[in-house]
Amino acid sequence: MISNMRCFLEIIRKEIYLFFKEFISRFIDISIILATNVIVFGYLMAGVGIKVNYGSIILVGAIASFGLFETIGKATYLAQDVTDKKISNFLILPISSSYVFIAIAISWAICTSMLSLCLFPIGKLILWNNLDLSNFSFFKFILIFSTGNLFYGFFSLWISSLVMNLRNVSWLWCRIINPLFMFCGYYYSWRAVYNLSHLIAYFHFVNPLLYILEATKASVLGQGEYLPFWICCCMLWLFIGIFAFDAVRRFRKRLDFI
Repeated sequence: MISNMRCFLEIIRKEIYLFFKEFISRFIDISIILATNVIVFGYLMAGVGIKVNYGSIILVGAIASFGLFETIGKATYLAQDVTDKKISNFLILPISSSYVFIAIAISWAICTSMLSLCLFPIGKLILWNNLDLSNFSFFKFILIFSTGNLFYGFFSLWISSLVMNLRNVSWLWCRIINPLFMFCGYYYSWRAVYNLSHLIAYFHFVNPLLYILEATKASVLGQGEYLPFWICCCMLWLFIGIFAFDAVRRFRKRLDFI
């Protein structure tokens, strides 16, 4: 048991070590992306009638959805390792292959958390008094932040299990990432869609990112018009279980033919 746990933690440690080698570069990249989005939607778009607090909505949405844009890179990275049989370096360890992939997903969740958490103080500096934290709930934020990034870790693992040809990964963006992002509530709330069309709003429930965005906004900006926080958390854990189970199943089946 101790040996299994040591192997499990060693896989996580190794992935985090590799992540820190490029941390500064990636931090600069996401800081620039965040700053441009918050400045445009928080200040410049006010000239065309957008609400003054829209910058806060964009900031919270960016923090909540950042992990989604890490998906393609991670999926390509792991799929390449499986194709080149580099994953065998992990599989020779005295630990089940299922735990190997679970450890990889958890390490991805930790790395994404470290990066996305840095966005909050940057956004606060840019928005300053335009970011109202009077309704901020530290406990709820940490809970949904951890759950959301854990979801991204296993979602990335699931995406990786679908990638069979590295030369055609562009379909990930077109068919999965972009639709999920555009209909996750980044630019709007679920309640706003519900007021427009009940049918379209109900279709949003199949998008797991909706629950991350709604719960994160509720934890930072207040419950208000957003979906109930605890229901969002429960739905996310359901999706985590589904993607984790199917990803591990697919990888184990795929490894049988390698």
